[in-house]
Amino acid sequence: MSKLFFALALCCILVAQVLAQDSSGRRFCNRLFSNCLREQPTVGTKDDTVGFFNAYCERHDRNWKRVTRCELVRASCILSMVRCDNGTCKNVADSLRT
Repeated sequence: MSKLFFALALCCILVAQVLAQDSSGRRFCNRLFSNCLREQPTVGTKDDTVGFFNAYCERHDRNWKRVTRCELVRASCILSMVRCDNGTCKNVADSLRT
């Protein structure tokens, strides 16, 4: 009985840790996005990376909605820090919707 209780307690602790990381990761990504938007008038909405990414996604997805530099920064942050996923066109679009 004590082994079962210990296993259950360990699972609860791990779930709590994962949920806490998700919210702190999203807060970090939101701060990063806010900082990017604040600098957007100076830096601009496009750069070479965003241009190549949009061009690639437009070739592979007819319904692709072009993203700005700050949107790509936010999506990349969410994908790497929160979802631990790759930066594909579909994943970027999904991360910007949530």
